[in-house]
Amino acid sequence: MSSKIGAFMFSIMIAGAAMFPCYVKAEEPASVGNAFIEAFDKKDEAAMANIIKTRAAEVPDEVKGMVEYATSPGANPQEQDFLFNIAGTMAQMYSKNTGDERLLAAVRLNYQSVIEKRKGSGGGASAVSKESLEKVKKDITDLGKGEWHVSVIRMDANGGLDMEIDVKESSGGELTPHIERKMSEAAKQIVAKHLPSVKKGRIVWTSAGVGLKTIFIE
Repeated sequence: MSSKIGAFMFSIMIAGAAMFPCYVKAEEPASVGNAFIEAFDKKDEAAMANIIKTRAAEVPDEVKGMVEYATSPGANPQEQDFLFNIAGTMAQMYSKNTGDERLLAAVRLNYQSVIEKRKGSGGGASAVSKESLEKVKKDITDLGKGEWHVSVIRMDANGGLDMEIDVKESSGGELTPHIERKMSEAAKQIVAKHLPSVKKGRIVWTSAGVGLKTIFIE
């Protein structure tokens, strides 16, 4: 997790104090969510797995709280993608540990609902040609070497790029596919090459309905 996202997550903790009081009380032990985010930030999969295993009873309520915040009217797309990424990873590991897939199914269903709402509200006039968008789509697909499929590519109502990339669930590591920084940067370069006039927007990677990574064009 980048320092920018880390700072952003800290702001979520403060703003969401009423919903997640355990996130901001330093005198209390770290919540399972905070502990998991710290391990996630360090890419420590062993620690992540241990947290889910030893604090399994706390996971459903924590994931539910993240999803409720992410689907609330005040949550912006950046907040939603980050929280669904964390909640989805926690739910997937919880499912693997307990054999109960209901939590993961609920996270995926809610995230898909959020994505569908975004698609329905995108509707602004395109600032670039369809041909240019198709070139971006082709190069992104080639970059993913058969593991990536561009499910959405368009200009939103504010003239920003809205692109979503579906990643094969079988790719990547043991838990969820991992999008390396060099790959995400290469994706941004493809956008800059074919859409030089586009100065804002976002690229989102998802797998089986779980957000993996979001980068912003700015």
